[in-house]
Amino acid sequence: MPSAKPLAGLKVVDFSMAYAGPICGRMMSDCGADVIKIEPTRFSDGVRSNSRIFAHFNAGKLGVQIDLSSPEGQQLAHELIDSADVVIENYRPGIMAKFGLDYASLKPQHPSLVYCSISGFGQTGPDAQRAAYAPIAHAASGYDVAHMGAQIHASPPVLARPQASGIMIADMLTGAYAFGAIQTALLGRVTSGLGDHIDVTMLESMMTLIPGHQQAAQVVDAPQMGGFLPITASDGYIMACVVSDKNFEGLCTALVRMDLHADARFDRASRIANVRYLVGEIEKWSATRTVVECETHFNRHGIPCSRYNSAADLFDEPQLQHRGAFTRNEDEAGEYFVQNLPFQFASMDNATTRHAPALGEHTDVVFADIGLDKAAIAALRERGVVA
Repeated sequence: MPSAKPLAGLKVVDFSMAYAGPICGRMMSDCGADVIKIEPTRFSDGVRSNSRIFAHFNAGKLGVQIDLSSPEGQQLAHELIDSADVVIENYRPGIMAKFGLDYASLKPQHPSLVYCSISGFGQTGPDAQRAAYAPIAHAASGYDVAHMGAQIHASPPVLARPQASGIMIADMLTGAYAFGAIQTALLGRVTSGLGDHIDVTMLESMMTLIPGHQQAAQVVDAPQMGGFLPITASDGYIMACVVSDKNFEGLCTALVRMDLHADARFDRASRIANVRYLVGEIEKWSATRTVVECETHFNRHGIPCSRYNSAADLFDEPQLQHRGAFTRNEDEAGEYFVQNLPFQFASMDNATTRHAPALGEHTDVVFADIGLDKAAIAALRERGVVA
């Protein structure tokens, strides 16, 4: 059984709040790094109101509170960074500099430090100071327009009313890119001995989801993209991807409809443009079968197919149970599942191993580790520097 953690021995100081930065730190923690989550004493995360969500983004971290607006608090943060390999922050550009905790301030004393800044639009440039949450990045990146299927070459352009997603895609994607960038910088440090400042944005992270649309926007009469629509079954919906000619042949066989194979509307060149008609033909068969019957039958005939699961369905999904996709957590909110990372190692462990820290739970332990005795920590707590 895997036991060793791949990032064991690394120390991360995580100043990030909300989602994008914390999920990056959570990934580091799952892989074995000691991640110290810094929460300012004078502010509220806004996520702790739902401890289950907080746990998803912060499980396994050591939690401390520091008043970063005070010189003593800033000094404590510096002392934590003295022994750190990585710093993660997602404040608006310029905020960390006010605390003397920005990369430029830290680099002279910490040339090997890997410092990751996460923001909406970047650390520099005309939009650097713009506030950004995931829905802003979705809108600014072109993702929402691409998702709605804008006719970019119509004159004038035709755009359906965009619909904001309730899923924070930008946060999760940006956190994952930040995680990858940190590993790359750490690998580079092995040969150079030097760290680096990573500047990752929600805007550009979201842009990576629409490469086809970016290329289509540069040519006239670009071919239509997509061609995948939900298909009605008797008790829900399925998704079937008829991409290759082999998929289409399997579909015709599965439906016992070889006449579709001879229909010019559904040859390779016309299939996407006529996808609604093809779905209509499929639904003549699928509408009288359950989603499980459709999924099983189509996959058996070489057609990639899945029923539409709800989030609640995932906990009982046999494939996810086989992979150990969830860890059971327990705290003041009760028992609940937290999803593990979506990748696994053959000989190393990267499952989440601890609950999320209570507010300031590890203050004494963390500061004792940098040489403060109980009296010193108590004095700091009495002055409101830590909590």
